[in-house]
Amino acid sequence: MKHRREIKNPGLFEATASYYSRYRRGYPPEAIEALVRRFDLDSSTGVLDLGCGTGQIAIPLAERGIPVIAVDPDVEMLAEGLRAEQATGTTGIAWMRGNDATLELLHLGPIVLCTMGASFHWMERDTVLAALDRMIVDDGGIAVLSGDSVWRENESHDDLVTERTWSSVVRETVLGFLGAERRAGTGTYRHPADRHEVVLARSAFNKVDKLSFSARQELTTEEIIGLQLSTSYASPAQLGPRLGEFESALRTRLLRLSPSGVFDGETTTELLIATR
Repeated sequence: MKHRREIKNPGLFEATASYYSRYRRGYPPEAIEALVRRFDLDSSTGVLDLGCGTGQIAIPLAERGIPVIAVDPDVEMLAEGLRAEQATGTTGIAWMRGNDATLELLHLGPIVLCTMGASFHWMERDTVLAALDRMIVDDGGIAVLSGDSVWRENESHDDLVTERTWSSVVRETVLGFLGAERRAGTGTYRHPADRHEVVLARSAFNKVDKLSFSARQELTTEEIIGLQLSTSYASPAQLGPRLGEFESALRTRLLRLSPSGVFDGETTTELLIATR
């Protein structure tokens, strides 16, 4: 898809940055600590956070005194990330505009670790891994982090899903407003055929470890709505003049499912660590 390679973001996450910063809770501290321990990260090691968003990985690393180069194609994401960094009183992050296609043009120099949080699937994965092989030191590696998705539940169970959950309500509402296919920027989205660990295994970084971190999570109706507006498939730009109508409809349906407006459940974060 063209938007995966184009430095000029054609609306993939248009108008989502403020929602992204406010409603995406980031990754568990245990996952961040696992990376710090595995790669002996400290003030002398360089980390690249590729597809950094608003700093959900970069800021926790910087809070531990680890310098980070945070790269994203969306200038609004970078601006929100800088604001979030300043709000925490953290320093040490270099915010840079770029993507997987322009990575080597940034002349970043040797790095120990490249992290990618919910961004690797947007990239030309084999190509970017080859580029990273030329940038990452011999004993360095790659970390891919991903969390739960309202689409993953459906993909995992296909037509066997019968239980009403807030995720199923979100999916139905999004598809009702935006059409029968999951939207992404100016087109639609198809999940890559090969899983991330398969792509990593055929790269130079072919030693792959998989870790999972589970935790209980409580979300309010407003937080669920805000999360959807932070996505490529239900961004304010996608919804356009129907944004208010979408928020109202989703709120009504969620409250019908849980009149308290509170949803409790388990969330899982997957961490892939790949080394040579």
